[in-house]
Amino acid sequence: MTPLSSLSSLDALTRFNTSTPLVSNAVAQQSALPASTSVTLGQSNGSVQTYSVQSVSAAVSPVWESNATDAVSALMAANSRGASLSSRFNGLGAALLNGLASGGGAYSQSVLQASTVGLSDDVAAAATAIRQQSLHTKADNQMTLSVKTARGVEVTITLGSQQNGLAASIEVADGATLSDAERKALGALADSFQEAVDGLATMPPKLALGGLTQFDRSVLSSVDLQASVQVNGGVQTLSFHADAKGRSVEFDGPVGTVKVDVDLSDARVFGSDGQRAAAVANYLSQIDDAGRRGRGDTDLVGLFKDAFAQMNSSYGEATLPSAVDSRRIALSERDHSLTSGLADFTASVKQTATSPNPLRPEEQDTFSYQANQRTEIRGTSMRDRGISQQQTSHLTASYHQQIDPDIPMDLQLDPNTQNYYYTQIDDSASAQVDLGYSDGKLVHAVAQRSANQITHTQKFIGAKVVEDTTVPDTATQVENLLGTLKQDPSSKADPSELDLARWQQTMAALRQRLTLQDSPSVLREQGRGHGLTLSE
Repeated sequence: MTPLSSLSSLDALTRFNTSTPLVSNAVAQQSALPASTSVTLGQSNGSVQTYSVQSVSAAVSPVWESNATDAVSALMAANSRGASLSSRFNGLGAALLNGLASGGGAYSQSVLQASTVGLSDDVAAAATAIRQQSLHTKADNQMTLSVKTARGVEVTITLGSQQNGLAASIEVADGATLSDAERKALGALADSFQEAVDGLATMPPKLALGGLTQFDRSVLSSVDLQASVQVNGGVQTLSFHADAKGRSVEFDGPVGTVKVDVDLSDARVFGSDGQRAAAVANYLSQIDDAGRRGRGDTDLVGLFKDAFAQMNSSYGEATLPSAVDSRRIALSERDHSLTSGLADFTASVKQTATSPNPLRPEEQDTFSYQANQRTEIRGTSMRDRGISQQQTSHLTASYHQQIDPDIPMDLQLDPNTQNYYYTQIDDSASAQVDLGYSDGKLVHAVAQRSANQITHTQKFIGAKVVEDTTVPDTATQVENLLGTLKQDPSSKADPSELDLARWQQTMAALRQRLTLQDSPSVLREQGRGHGLTLSE
């Protein structure tokens, strides 16, 4: 909070309209509250903003924006004494939404620890009003949930906290009156909003956004969450959006950036819950592999995994064209079995680069991973159609490593300390399935996968390169699926249970050979016995 340290600042405050309700109320609150209740909240030196309660003079008093008699104010009174951001926001987001669900409306409350020594009542009130407004709009730590209803009413829930105060508000745009259905749908988000707040207020932060994607689309049209939290070394921010057409999240902090964008505009590509879960699990495994290989920050990789899984949680009820509707092409059960079941997406994580070697600052420690899926459905009818789905991933990373595991690396300007490995990685992988139908018959079905890894390692002794190696590894597979798919016993008039069970096993093995795989050695192992490996 900027101190009132100059005559010009006091003059500006004096000119503030002290007849406004906020200022008038501040005057009343300052005179009404006993000094014995005063506390001071100070920021610690930890990695996330924390607060401590200290003994102070009677000149510092808690000033409430409005009469503190409601349940939310009581919660704020208790939370404002908390020693961490998570304790200050504890239960507050849920309480606001539950209040709306129970019939409440617009709401604004703040509690401010204010010192007014040496100021007249009018100037003190004006200063307090400005500080209260800042708590609502420019707090060091702020989280804002914006929900738009299907009929266009926007509801905004805001939480703000900094070392001298705590604020909470509800704004209903244009003073609109919410319907019972809207209140119920907003109340259903209470626990999910609080989970998201709790995750972002912890250190290290966690993403808990899955619940915010599961809103009642018949009543609510979109949900947005914006957050900004002060941490040691900078600010971490989050931007989340969800509506019927897609979901996205972007997290940015001192350690790095996470982005996931999921396209829900074409429900035809959605698979079953089980298929989607299996595809997500495969991607999470690939991300783990990339994190280990590229020495990515564990917490940042964990955030990326959470973001990917949560943005690909249940897609909700999907309106699909009938398989016999000639006006729009759908995907058959077979088509779904050969594609991922995921909505198309783009996803990336990028770690903030560092330069740990003062003698060679151009040698950076980096980690960057991207993945995406794109599906194309084309044709004139269900009988004459084509489906292509491509998935790709790309990892680039670099890191320093000690030569002797028992001797810690301590790089200094002194060449005698310059004994280490420096490794650079550039990996890419892809998986593509192409299907084609003519006159109702499958005439083209090809799957192709590739994985490429390049590892460049330099060994330095006394600041000089004594070894320089580049190790490439690659594998590519192409499989014509027609021969396998013709074995489907379901086309027979009366298939046996044994034949159907064997077919399930065949399809399970085939699906494994269709998933994205970033390791050439694993790709070769999965293709062994099928005659698939073309190059390595």
